[in-house]
Amino acid sequence: MEDNQDFINQVSKCNLKEKSTKELKELSNQIRNYIIEKCSVNGGHLASNLGVVELTVALHKAFSFPKDKLLFDVGHQCYTHKILSGRSLDNLRKENGVDGFQKRKESEYDPFEAGHSSTSISSALGMALARDQNNEDYSIVTVIGDSSISNGLAFEALNSQDYLKHKVIIVINDNNMSISQPVGAFHNMLQSIRLSEKYMNFKEKYSKRMDKNRFTRAIFSFLKRTKDFIKKILLKNNYFEMFGFYYIGNVDGYDFKEMERAFNKAKKKKSSVIIHVSTIKGKGYKYSEVENSSYHSVKPFNIQNGIQIDTTPKDETQICEVVSKEMDIVLNENKDSILVLASTAYGSKMDYLLEKYQDQALDFGISEEHAVTFCSGYALLNKHPYVCLYSTFLQRAYDQINHDVARMDLPVTFLIDRSGLVGSDGETHQGIFDESFLLNMPNMSVCMGKDQNQIISLINFSKTFPHPLAIRYPVGYLKNQERKIEEIKYGKWLYETKVDNEKVCLITFGPKLNEILSLNLGITIINAIFQSPLDKELLKELLDYKNIVIYDPYAIEQGFSYHVIALLNDLGYKNQIHRVCLKNEFIQKGTIDQQEKRCHVDLFTLTSLINKLKA
Repeated sequence: MEDNQDFINQVSKCNLKEKSTKELKELSNQIRNYIIEKCSVNGGHLASNLGVVELTVALHKAFSFPKDKLLFDVGHQCYTHKILSGRSLDNLRKENGVDGFQKRKESEYDPFEAGHSSTSISSALGMALARDQNNEDYSIVTVIGDSSISNGLAFEALNSQDYLKHKVIIVINDNNMSISQPVGAFHNMLQSIRLSEKYMNFKEKYSKRMDKNRFTRAIFSFLKRTKDFIKKILLKNNYFEMFGFYYIGNVDGYDFKEMERAFNKAKKKKSSVIIHVSTIKGKGYKYSEVENSSYHSVKPFNIQNGIQIDTTPKDETQICEVVSKEMDIVLNENKDSILVLASTAYGSKMDYLLEKYQDQALDFGISEEHAVTFCSGYALLNKHPYVCLYSTFLQRAYDQINHDVARMDLPVTFLIDRSGLVGSDGETHQGIFDESFLLNMPNMSVCMGKDQNQIISLINFSKTFPHPLAIRYPVGYLKNQERKIEEIKYGKWLYETKVDNEKVCLITFGPKLNEILSLNLGITIINAIFQSPLDKELLKELLDYKNIVIYDPYAIEQGFSYHVIALLNDLGYKNQIHRVCLKNEFIQKGTIDQQEKRCHVDLFTLTSLINKLKA
C-alpha cells in the first residue's frame, strides 16, 4: 500500500457509526496491512498494535473522540488510533514523524501520554473528578493490558475507585502477553475467565458457518444468549466487582457486534465499568502471531518472510548480549546468586536464562518495585541477587533502591540496560536520569565499562563486592574480544593516555571512550570507570592542567560532572573546567546520532572544544 495522505484522510474522515460490520472488518484489514507495511520500513511496536486494530475501530465507532477521552496505557498500541485521527505513520518514531506513543502536542485526540505502564487508570480517575467538578458530560475510556493492570500502581487506582465514585470505563486488553510472559496470581485469575486463543479461533469459524441463513443464525443467537446467561452467573462475583466496578466480559476483541453491545452498555451505566476484551497479540500477521515477543518492538523487516534486518556490525556484539552471556557464567558458578527481571528479558537478551536457570532466573513482570525489594530480602540472608532493568524503568523503583537496598547497604548488583540515549522511543525511554539519582545515594557505587572485557571484569568484580553496585551500559555494540578478566580496583580510575603537555585533560568513560581514543587527540585521557566513588587521589594529579574537560553523553549534567566539579573545587583547582554533558531536559525521539548532535554531546562538538583548548 502506498503511503499517501489520501488513505489517511479517507480513514480519518469516514463515518464509522454508519458502517456495517462487513465494512468495519474491511477497514480493519486495510489498517492492519498499513501498520505492517510502515513498521516493516520504520520499525515500531508491531505485535501489540496488530492485536487491537478491531478493538480501536470499535471504540472510535462507539464513542465520540476527542470529546470523549481515550487513554492508552503505555501507548504501545495506539497506531490505529493515530490513523483514525488523521496521522500518517510514514515517518513513525523518526525525528520528523509521529511518536510511537500518544502525544498531546500531536493531536487533540491524545489527552494523555505515557511510555511506562500502569498509569492510565490513575490519570483517568483524576480526569473524571475534574470533569464532574466542571459539570461536564463525556466518557473517559482507558485501554490497559493484562500485564500492566497487575502492576501495583494499577491496583492502587482500582482500590480508590470505590471511594471516589467518579465514572470511568476501563477496557482490559487481555492478550495473555506482555513484552515477556505475564506472571502471578492476577494473570492466573484472568486466565480462568478469558477466552482461550483456540476457543476464539473456533468461535470465529463457527460464527461464519452459522451466519449462512436465517435458521442457523437463530440457533447461533439462542446458544449465545444461553452461554452469556451462564457466564454472567459464574462470573457475577469476580475480582473487579469487589472493587466497585460493573464487569462486562469476556468480550471477543474481533467481534464488532459483541464490542458494540459491551460499549453501549458501559456508556449507560452510572458506575465505573470494566470491560474485559480478549485479543491476540500480533493478530493478522503470521510471524508476529507466532513470535510476538520478538515482534513487540521490531527493527525494519521483510514482510514476505518476517525476517528483521540485522544491523549488527561485523565482528561486534550487542552490549546487552555481552552482559547476558556473563550472567550465564555467574548463575552457573554460584548457586547463591539469582537474576531478577521485570518483563524485559527479551530486550536485554536474558530470555534464554529464564529457561536455563528456572530456580535462579526470575521474571516478575511489570513489577520493578517488587523486584528490587525482593532482591533486598534475598540479600539479607547472605545471598547475591542481580536485578536487570532498563534505566528508564529503574526510575519506578527509586524508593526501593534507596530505602530497601542502599540504606541497609546490601550486596545487590543492578545491571542497568539502555543507560544513556535510546533513540526512537524518545523522551519516555531515555536512560539519562538514573546516574544522577544513584550518585546521590549513600552506599551506592556506580560504574560503566568501555569494552567487552571491562564490562565482564566489572561483573566479575561484583561477585565479591559486599555493597550495592550499579553497572550501567548503553544501547549499542562493542568489538568482539577474547574473554579476559582484568583487575578492577574499587574506585580507581585509569590513564588511557598521558602526555607531558598539561593544556588539556579529558575525563570520560564508557564505550564512547573507544571512539575518542581512535582519534589520537594528543591529550591526557582518563577512564573514570567508577562514577561513584570518585578517584580523589587521581584528581589531585590533575590540578596543574590548564583545562579539564568532563565528557558524559550518558546522563544529565547534574550527575557525574556535577560531582567531579565539586571535588575539584574542594581540592583547590583554579583553572578552567568544561563539560560536555546532556542538559536536564526531556529529549525527543530521533536516532541516537541525531539526539547527540541536537544535544551537543556528539564527538564533533567534543573534539572541536578540545582542539580549541589545545591551540
